[in-house]
Amino acid sequence: MIPPLFLRKSLAALALLSLAAVSAQAQDVLISDPPQDHTFGKAALNSTFATQYFSVFNRSSAAVQLGTAGVDSALATCAALGCPTIAPADFMIPGGSDGCSNVVLQPGQGCSTLVIFSPKQPGSRLARLVFPVRGATAVTRTVTGTGLAQPTDCVLDWAENSFRSILTSPTSTITAPPFYLRCYANGAICLGADAAVPSLDQPSVYIYQPQATPAVQRLGFLSTFAQAAQCP
Repeated sequence: MIPPLFLRKSLAALALLSLAAVSAQAQDVLISDPPQDHTFGKAALNSTFATQYFSVFNRSSAAVQLGTAGVDSALATCAALGCPTIAPADFMIPGGSDGCSNVVLQPGQGCSTLVIFSPKQPGSRLARLVFPVRGATAVTRTVTGTGLAQPTDCVLDWAENSFRSILTSPTSTITAPPFYLRCYANGAICLGADAAVPSLDQPSVYIYQPQATPAVQRLGFLSTFAQAAQCP
């Protein structure tokens, strides 16, 4: 008869070995491409031209079963003005280009899944790309991109270059209906256009200065500034 104490120690050792094996397996499955610092860059709202294949590679000595690839919002949030917005809906995995979901990767084998960045709002956007690994920790990557509201972003870029001493420390473009805007000098100045909400009126450019009277001033038509800035 096996002594109870010996049996408990044996079972505990087996459990530890199993956990170590799972941990090693998780470390041996990785996103091999693109590099960690990859970004989708700038893309016009609702466009679908910003794409990238993400490759998962199995460098372990055993076969690995992947789950369904997805994009979620499991990231730390930031509440400061101009912080990136967590927007999983802006990153899409088209079914016909998903070569990793539910596949079995043999040792030394990889797969690739296409991700499309299609921003719904302007500014910095991010989400978490997830490749589940059966029996181990999922492989993840933070994906980022910047949505552009044209011609508003073009006009704001031009204004920043023209008035560097005033429009300092810009935030990314943010949405505060009906405005697309950026704020400067720690929120002392905000500049934007009322183009975030469809309207029959021609959009105009406004400046907001909390310490001024009036705080909001109209500067002119957005189209006039776009022409001066030579925006496409």
